[in-house]
Order: sequence, then C-alpha cells, then structure tokens
Amino acid sequence: MTETAFTFDIQSEQVIGICHTPDGQTHKTGLLIVVGGPQYRIGAHRQYVHMARFCADQGIACMRFDYRGVGDGHGTYSGFEQVSPDIHAAIDEFRRQCPDIEQVAIWGLCEGASAILLGGAEHQDVSDIILVNPWVRSEAGLAKAYVKHYYLDKLKDPAFWKKLFGGGLNIKQAFAGLWQNVTTAFGKPKDVEQTKASESDTRPFPERMLSGLQVFDGRVLLIQSENDLTAREFDDLVNSSSDWQKAFDQKDFSRIDIADTDHTFSSEKWRSDVANATAKWLLRQ
Repeated sequence: MTETAFTFDIQSEQVIGICHTPDGQTHKTGLLIVVGGPQYRIGAHRQYVHMARFCADQGIACMRFDYRGVGDGHGTYSGFEQVSPDIHAAIDEFRRQCPDIEQVAIWGLCEGASAILLGGAEHQDVSDIILVNPWVRSEAGLAKAYVKHYYLDKLKDPAFWKKLFGGGLNIKQAFAGLWQNVTTAFGKPKDVEQTKASESDTRPFPERMLSGLQVFDGRVLLIQSENDLTAREFDDLVNSSSDWQKAFDQKDFSRIDIADTDHTFSSEKWRSDVANATAKWLLRQ
C-alpha cells in the first residue's frame, strides 16, 4: 500500500488530499472518505486513517481530503450543507490520482453522511454511498430520541432503581429533565432553523437529504452504531416517515448495525469493525 499526499484546488482555494493505493490489483470502485463538520482528514481517533489503510490493503483505493477552510485547507468553511463543490472537486482529483478506478463510493459519518445526500452524491462518477450515523438533528427529534432510547433504557437498568431508592438520585432534577424532553418532543413544533440553507431550496435540511436519496440511483449502505443517539434519531425519522421508507425500499439498499459502538467508533475494535464492514460491502459488487 502506497500513501501519496498532494494539493489540489477547489474554486481557486488550495486543499490537501491523501491517496492510499493498493500494491496489487485495484478494485474498480475507489472509496472517498468525507469528514463530518469542521473536522479534518484524519478523523476522530484517527478513524479515517485506519479505514483508508485497511481498505487499501483489501485492494480498494482510498482518498481522504480537507474541505476548504478546514485542517490545512485554504479558504472558508461554509458548513456541511454547502460542501458539495468540495466533494465533487475531490472526486475529480481522486480519478486523476488513481486512474485505475472506474467509479467512486463516498463514505461519510454524521454531517458527512448528511452532506452526501445534500448534493455530494450528485457527481456522475458516484456509484455507491455509505451513510454512517447520519445527522438529522432537530430540537424535537433529539428530545424524542432521549425519551424513547435514554429514559426507557434507564427504567430497565437495575442500577438506576438502586440509585433511586438509595437516595443517590436528585428526583426533582431528573423528572424536570424528563418533562422538558417530553414537552419538546411532543409539543407544538417550532420553526426549523436553517444553517446557511441553499438560496434555491430553503426546506429543512433533512427534507433536502430525503430528496437527495430519492434521486440517487446507485447502491446505498447505512451503518448505524448501537449506542448513539444520533443514529437513533435518524432511525426514528425514517420509521415515522413513509417517504423515507419508500426511498430506501426502492434502492439497492443494505444496512449494517454494529453492536456496542458509540458515535465515532472510539475503540480499536470498533474502528476495525466499521472498516471491515465497509470493505466487505464494497467488494461484494
């Protein structure tokens, strides 16, 4: 496996890219790893480095890169809803750096997964998308996730009841927090705040993500962590929406749930689990 660092331009701003190239025959699909939010190309706990090296050892060429204004990238970071030009420029550079690949799969965690559906997957060379714990955060959605997945799990935990009857729990504070989440989750919805929304489409970004999924005609893999409220919030959104369910049903869609894992796969085992799941899915083509 060979690692090559280089610079390339995104709308006249210079950014850093790194390609991980297999020593032997290269799979026809390369893997582009996009970051979530204002995070640079290494990823939390060096996850993206680990994944790129692992996949390259399996014969899959990989590329990591910085958005403009992030890490070593020049320019200004405009938010995850506006990074489609960065992703498209990275795909073009990936094809130049690795001419043996014929198409590109995009892998994104959290806001990176959201960015893929918000226009990142619209590039003509994208054949596959891997969405990992997609970010669809809203105040009401987070509150529902807490009520459904956090508080109910607590009620099933013997340690909670031991702490409660042992006087180690501030009951007033605990129930105040529960009531706050219940009223937020099931009260009258507030207007959804836009984060630098597109001038041509001012819908809430989860609605625009759905539109991106509906028009994408390649393969889709959803990877969800077991112990992650962001993942549960996305599941709750999909389970409550026939449009989301229909969009997934109409795709060549796979789902992988990785046991015990947190949002960023913070242990060596969890990083290996998600990298292995990604590589196996890509190599099944």
